[in-house]
Amino acid sequence: MGLFGKKKDESSQASSATGTKPASEGASAGSGTDPEPEKAQRFFDRAKTVHQTGSYEYAMQLWLQGLRFDPGSMSGLEGYFQSATLHAEKSGGKISKETAKVFDGKSPVEKFLLTLLAWSMKIKDASLAVKSTEAAAGLELAETAFWIGEKALVLSKGEAKPKKENFTRLLEAFAKVGAYDKAAEAGDVALRIDPGDGDLSGRVRNMSAQSTMAKGGFDQTGKAGGFRANIRDLDKQRQLEDADRIVKTEETIDRLIADSEEAYAKSPGDLAVIGAYAKRLRERGRPEDEEAAFRVLSKAFDETKQFRFRQEMGEIRLRRASRALRKHEEAAAANPENAELVEKASQARSQYRKMEIEEYKLRVASYPTDLGLKYELGRKYFESGQYEEAIALFQEAQSDPKLRGQVLGMLAECFLKIEWLDEAIQTYRRAIEVLGEMGSPTVLLELRYGLVIALQEKATKERDADSAVEGFRLASTIAIQQISYRDVRVRREQLKALVSELGGKL
Repeated sequence: MGLFGKKKDESSQASSATGTKPASEGASAGSGTDPEPEKAQRFFDRAKTVHQTGSYEYAMQLWLQGLRFDPGSMSGLEGYFQSATLHAEKSGGKISKETAKVFDGKSPVEKFLLTLLAWSMKIKDASLAVKSTEAAAGLELAETAFWIGEKALVLSKGEAKPKKENFTRLLEAFAKVGAYDKAAEAGDVALRIDPGDGDLSGRVRNMSAQSTMAKGGFDQTGKAGGFRANIRDLDKQRQLEDADRIVKTEETIDRLIADSEEAYAKSPGDLAVIGAYAKRLRERGRPEDEEAAFRVLSKAFDETKQFRFRQEMGEIRLRRASRALRKHEEAAAANPENAELVEKASQARSQYRKMEIEEYKLRVASYPTDLGLKYELGRKYFESGQYEEAIALFQEAQSDPKLRGQVLGMLAECFLKIEWLDEAIQTYRRAIEVLGEMGSPTVLLELRYGLVIALQEKATKERDADSAVEGFRLASTIAIQQISYRDVRVRREQLKALVSELGGKL
């Protein structure tokens, strides 16, 4: 299927860097041994850091690596979907060829992880959600199966032509983990599609009876199926279930906002209520919602001086500015000959970058020990061409071992931009060394290519034969690995000619 992956040797490197073994060598829950949450947590911690840098596809790999060792981890599952959702938005649901050979799909756990990957890239595909529910239920991951299955049920009901098969499969999956109320719900929908199925009718009656027993306390609440048994407030239950859905209908979002608004009216000083209300408004995202959220957050910030409210206000400002920028860029792209539109797009882009920098400067000032924020501000400076400002921040951020590889890569690129070639070469080498243990193949390829450029620049400007030789050999290595990568074929030929011109030996 080729959806996920690093090569097996790279998987081994990634695992050794976190103190674990690949699933083929070590243990995963799917190989008949117990889960290993400590090993999983190492990958989860790394995934959180990588996610913050915006490398969502690499973060996905790390989340899934952790789930291999603890497939029932809900925090790992939710973290994975946060990264996957953002990657899908950026990539249109596409995964690079380098993102899947970690999982061969031979063990039940790996099959489950592959279903997660496939569904997360097509999050509205009901059949893929059902398949993932079945895989989780097959592993007896009760809470996971319930979490995924609820979303699969929503998706299946929302299809233009709901399929009976999806609901019967969900019935069996829910029943397998003891979620009899959801099994009965799925069966009811299947019966509406095919009222004449007598066997199915009997199965649904059985599920309903099991559900009644569980709700009446005849079942043990500690068993699978007791997920909602201790929730007595049905209104609260509905709110929790609505809020937990990945795919929310317009009606659901409206109801969540109404609930949040009511709670805010009753408790305007409750910080959790304020945060939830603003979040729901931003989630629906209408202009009037953003204005209301801004007012709520502004009031909260004035009264509490908690910076998190000011930070959310900044996010709203940036979202508005981003939309305005996108309109200018689309207009310029549609009319490339119109100098006025092109200039307006350029000005909007510059203004947006300045706004981003100002927002992140405030965050760094409020959280001075957060090296991740300093890294992000450094990236904003880099994108705006302010390389010396970026360098100062990257030099601080590299103190965080979790960020060091990415930071060094950006630092090397800054040195290259200001033509500090020796510093760029040295820093590229350090970045490759740091990331060599568990780095994304895509990132490592970019670093090696950056080093080729730096070596070529040094060879050309300083007439340095050794740099030309090293650059040629590295370009050849990249070409062997991926001959179509950028302009590596052209650079290889240029470096070969330069080696000959400078009297170097290959």
